[in-house]
Amino acid sequence: MNLAARKKEFKFKNTDTVALFVGEKGATDYRKALPPEFSYVNARIDLDFFKGKQSETAFLPFADNPALMLCGLGKEEEIDGESLRRSAAAVAGLCRDKSIDKINVIAPDIESIDPAHILSSLAEGIYLANYGFDKYKTKKSDEGKPRLASALFYTAAANPAPLLAKIKIVCGNTLLCRDLVNETSEKSDSRAIALAAKALARLPGVTCTVYGKKEIEKMKMGLLLAVNKGSKRPPQFVVLRYRGDRKSNKYFTMIGKGITFDSGGMNLKPTGNIEDMRTDMAGAAAVLFALKSAAELRLKKNLYALLPLTENMLSNDSYRPGDVFTAYNGTTVEIGNTDAEGRLVLADALAFAEKKLKPDCIVDIATLTGACVATFGEHTAGYMTPDEDLAGLLEAAGAATGDRVWRLPLLKDYEDNLKSDIADITNISAEKNAGTIIGAVFLKNFIASTAWAHIDIAGTARYTKQRGYRPKNATGYGVRLLLELVSNWTG
Repeated sequence: MNLAARKKEFKFKNTDTVALFVGEKGATDYRKALPPEFSYVNARIDLDFFKGKQSETAFLPFADNPALMLCGLGKEEEIDGESLRRSAAAVAGLCRDKSIDKINVIAPDIESIDPAHILSSLAEGIYLANYGFDKYKTKKSDEGKPRLASALFYTAAANPAPLLAKIKIVCGNTLLCRDLVNETSEKSDSRAIALAAKALARLPGVTCTVYGKKEIEKMKMGLLLAVNKGSKRPPQFVVLRYRGDRKSNKYFTMIGKGITFDSGGMNLKPTGNIEDMRTDMAGAAAVLFALKSAAELRLKKNLYALLPLTENMLSNDSYRPGDVFTAYNGTTVEIGNTDAEGRLVLADALAFAEKKLKPDCIVDIATLTGACVATFGEHTAGYMTPDEDLAGLLEAAGAATGDRVWRLPLLKDYEDNLKSDIADITNISAEKNAGTIIGAVFLKNFIASTAWAHIDIAGTARYTKQRGYRPKNATGYGVRLLLELVSNWTG
């Protein structure tokens, strides 16, 4: 999709459609927000039904002049970057309904918001909403209704071109993340994702190392190997490195859970839960495309992205409840539940990152617990960290991007829940509560001293229905959050 901008000097063709954003206060006389070029919008055209509520739309076609598309912004005091994204997404949706492939967008003037922020929010909302995954449909949905090919913004923002170029990179990679997460497990197994990671080595400053099963065995990543036991497809452990600041030795490490299909293993998932488990590698996809975005933007940061990749399958060779395995850092783990596998592969990756890479900060991101979905639904990710500075950066990144996060406590009181009679720890609590926190408490055993945060995206990585600029199924959550976090991190 092409994005472009120009100052508010309007040059429309009769075939163009123009989008105008109006708040609730201006909805009754929306014509006041129109520039003189729209004198053809007759005062007799009253829209009693249009109230200017957030994401509300109205479409006014004209025979010899540009069609006008109105979109509500809601209450003035509630307008922010996220509400602008959602309103812009409504424009993209109406364009699809009306078979419009080009749109001119008049960015509103909002006294309390910088014009550049208004422009970026509108562009993000339209770009991210302009998505569909139908590669396996023989009869394409909305056939004959093309998605938007271009959007031209009329804006008061100074020097908008670099801003839109960045949005195309970041939002484009968010859509690629959705594609990878939506892909079938047959096509996006551990080897396929490892190949996608290796392709990033063509980017300036990026190197990629992929460890196969034999190397993983030599490295003694016993937990990753345990989860892989039931699968015929070998595990992969991917280490991506981006060196964007050669004057600095500080590194930020991102780790993404990469379970390419999660059957639950011996603790088999039931019908109603297992169908969407191809998306259990959404964390790995997020860190992959966050690093790609950083490299394409030539961000002045040094990054690692680690992807522990495997299926969790059921077979005669699967690991079993009651088995004990030794992690990369030497910790012995009793398997209390084979469906608590994500924390196992993350544990080996965390320990490897701290010991071998010695970064200054580590953040892992994972579709880890159903308890997180029960707590937050699909609107917010839960996160835990013992580091206050990192917590502040995460909160700010969530607010800036709309990839919202909410902090949960990491109290020592929870550590007793993971005591084992036969090993150092068990991978699941016998008590059926605080599941999201327990997941993070388990992971904390594999970080000695490095600043660290765990983000649980079990609810936000995949939606059960479209919401604003996020579609049903894979949302691409985490790409923009991680990039914003890394951009503001100073170590």
